[in-house]
Amino acid sequence: MEWTRCIVDPEAFRREQGCLAHVWTYLGVTADVERDGDWFTAAIATRSVFVQRFGADLRGFENVCAHRGYPLRHADRGNGPIVCGYHHWQYDREGRAVGVPHCRELFDALPQELGARLNRVELATCGTLIFGRFAAPGATDTLEEFLGDGFTILEAASQIKGRLHHLSTPIEANWRLCMHITLDDYHAPAVHPTSLGKAGYLHRKDIGYFRFGTIHSAFLNRAEPDAFDKMLAECRAGTFQPSRYSILQILPNLLVVLFRTDGDFFYAMIQVYDAIRHDRTRMRAWLYPAPFTVPHLWLRKLTDPLRVPIVRYYTNRVFREDNEICERLQKAAHQIDMPPRLGKLEERIDWFEQAYRELMASAEAKKPDAAEK
Repeated sequence: MEWTRCIVDPEAFRREQGCLAHVWTYLGVTADVERDGDWFTAAIATRSVFVQRFGADLRGFENVCAHRGYPLRHADRGNGPIVCGYHHWQYDREGRAVGVPHCRELFDALPQELGARLNRVELATCGTLIFGRFAAPGATDTLEEFLGDGFTILEAASQIKGRLHHLSTPIEANWRLCMHITLDDYHAPAVHPTSLGKAGYLHRKDIGYFRFGTIHSAFLNRAEPDAFDKMLAECRAGTFQPSRYSILQILPNLLVVLFRTDGDFFYAMIQVYDAIRHDRTRMRAWLYPAPFTVPHLWLRKLTDPLRVPIVRYYTNRVFREDNEICERLQKAAHQIDMPPRLGKLEERIDWFEQAYRELMASAEAKKPDAAEK
């Protein structure tokens, strides 16, 4: 089946990721690179990259040494100069090799004469969110153009004012299967019977599905036809208040979630599915108090130390339950010989697949080899 090809075929997956390398992709948050020299690792279309702060500027590079291709960064986060652990080649803020041991003796040149430099990653920010892509002649859209109306909402939702908690887990399933389950409002009673599914099945008439920026979508616990426009206007005015549960899905692999824990206390979660292989994904998430004004803020500061472990526990449990479903789907994917039958509570999966095809066609045209033709 065409829609499962990249899920089961490593070569089709490789071509897919080659296209997605030139699409704006979420990498991380500015809170993880606040000090000079701070860095974190991420991925763009299976390729390891890192983002590092140099004074007031952020720089992004592919995570391989220009000498022999050795990975420069080996942890999720850290601080320090760019020095390769294999031969101690050192790079500056522009990615140029400026320190090469015994350079004249071994290469008959000075470091600057070698012309060796790291592969640069284009960076752009939305609020505290950092996005990146590999350059291509046709990739000229700005991040704001790519996100559309979602830019304003993400900018507001990503203001991290409380403690930031990191979550990460490997999933033995394709990244698109992982995205599908987050767009599925039908599965909760069966898969999460003691948490998200306690209230039973949702009714489509009681919730709102919205498209924005041509390829992105949102779920809101507000059914009014103009609910998304109201959210956008309130974010612009700085008056937005969360309502139970909201989720923004940004292609290719990003989710931003607002959810209520108890009373009027809300948390925000940034969630990304980094593709590793056609049948393996790494989920990364950032959890923090939602940045919108809530009553009894003083009470929140007192109770959050007790609330956070509970939120983390239930969040991880929902992840485990969803991931198990995705892994079982992956094992059966080679047997799927028909398109999925999607009901009204799975409508956003259809939107995602339509947008995915549009994004792939557009990204294919932006690839460097396509521009040369």
